[in-house]
Parts: sequence; C-alpha cells; structure tokens
Amino acid sequence: MQRSLPSALIAGLVLAGIGDSTALESEPVERPGIRRAQFVTDVSAIVPGEPFIVGLLLEPLPGHHTYWRGPGIVGVATQIDWTLPEGFVAGELIWPPPTEVLMAGIVAHGYKSPVLLLTEIAPPAKIEAEEIAVTARASWMSCAVSCNPGFADLSLTLPVAKPGTEPPRDESITKAFANVRAAAPRPAPSSWNFAVRLAAPDRIELDLVIPGLDPAAAARMRFFCDDMQVDSDEPQQVSATDPAKGALRLTLARPEFAPKAPSSLSGVLHCPGGWPGIGSPFVEISVPWPKGTFPE
Repeated sequence: MQRSLPSALIAGLVLAGIGDSTALESEPVERPGIRRAQFVTDVSAIVPGEPFIVGLLLEPLPGHHTYWRGPGIVGVATQIDWTLPEGFVAGELIWPPPTEVLMAGIVAHGYKSPVLLLTEIAPPAKIEAEEIAVTARASWMSCAVSCNPGFADLSLTLPVAKPGTEPPRDESITKAFANVRAAAPRPAPSSWNFAVRLAAPDRIELDLVIPGLDPAAAARMRFFCDDMQVDSDEPQQVSATDPAKGALRLTLARPEFAPKAPSSLSGVLHCPGGWPGIGSPFVEISVPWPKGTFPE
C-alpha cells in the first residue's frame, strides 16, 4: 500500500513526507505510549536476488521512550518476529546508538525520540509471484512514569520486478536508512586492547588501551552493556592508568541478577568527544572473560 508518511524526527534527521514518492509503507498503528508504529521501505518493487531494507518506525508519545537491544536493569528491548515467503531471509536488526533514558528515575538504555530500526531482507534469486507480502509482529515497551508493553502485526505488500531492472527508490527514505546505518556503532579497531576482570562479586573492571586517546576527553565515557551484566543505574567510574599510552580503567557495578556464566562482556562504548581515528563517538566491543572467572 502506498501512503503518505508524515514528517518525523528519525535518528537525528528529518524524514520528509513522501506523498508523491514511490516508497511503500504499512498501515500506521497507535498503541498506549506509542504515537505511531509502522513499516517503511525505500523501494517501489523488489528485484529477485537483491536485498532490500525494511525499517520499523517507532514514535513514542512525548515524555515516553522505547528501549535499545540491551535495556539495562529495567525495560524490554524492541523485537521483530518475521513471517516471510519461502526463500526470504531476514538479517539482524540494525540499531541506532542508544542514549540514557529514565524509567521512574532509574537509568536505562533507549530512545526518547522516534527511532528507525532496520532489517535487511534477502529474497531468493527466483520469485514466481507478481507480488509478495512480508509480515512481522513487532513488540516493544514504551515507558514514562509507568510502562506500556505493546505489539503490532505489520505487513508490507511488495511488487516483484524483473531480474536486472532497477525500480525507482524514494530518496528521502534511502537517505534516512543510510544515516541510520552510518550512525550504527562499528567494531572497535584491532589496534585497541581490552581486558576485563571481576574485581568483586558486584564490581567489574574493564581496562582499555586506545592509542591516541586523550584521557581527559574520555572522562564522560559510558559503557552500554547489552545483556544486563552491568547495572545501568549505578555510576561508572573512569580513571587513567597510563595517560601516555591512552590506558584507562572503567569500573562498573554488577547487579545480583547478572548472567551467571557469560563468555564475554559486550556492548557499546560511548565517548562524547569522539574516538580517535574512527570519526564516531560509538564503538562495539566484546571482551572475553578470563577462563575460570565464573565457575561452571
């Protein structure tokens, strides 16, 4: 169904209305705490064998927020459960960087503004039908002082173009998708070194050596853990262990309900001043726990 998507702030940019565009959208739905939940894609038709992007737009009501993949000690991550035609494969969700949000005064990880979550879908090389439908159940939690769990069954019907053709795309949606992908945290460079240890049952020490880093610029660094190994509501302490080498220690509180035997500490590191050499304030890390840290 071709519809008009109203202008909305998405991942830090304005997505223009597309009343005369070729983009396709699902019917928008409202839920408690959510002004609009909707699928949108920038393609006017899919081409067999050529991947395309579907974005889930979640627009919370003023004062509300939704959650990142690692919500912290409160909240529930947004999820998309796809039902696709035979031979179609959905990739992992592409998440914009998280921010700190407050749920009844508790610090968590999420999005205060409209957010666009992307999924790349790979169609098979041969499609007999003239059109196909991609459907999914999207589920989320929208919170302010109280929380509103919600879900919606969303569907896009997409024409199928001939192989080798290039159906027109909506430039504003393509740009929005590109900006989300560009903002998504990248893996930390191989020249960076990390080590993690359990300093006490309730305390994690993450050591970092980042060449070219000014320790003063990293004073407000924050780690967004993606699996509840870190208490999101407790302060994170940054100390310089060897300023000349860009060596820091990040001390993190570990909650009682943390995973019992994790293999690694993973998530996103944020440095407001930006990380040296990568042009982004966000990086993905995954640091193996030393063998024997958690008894079997």
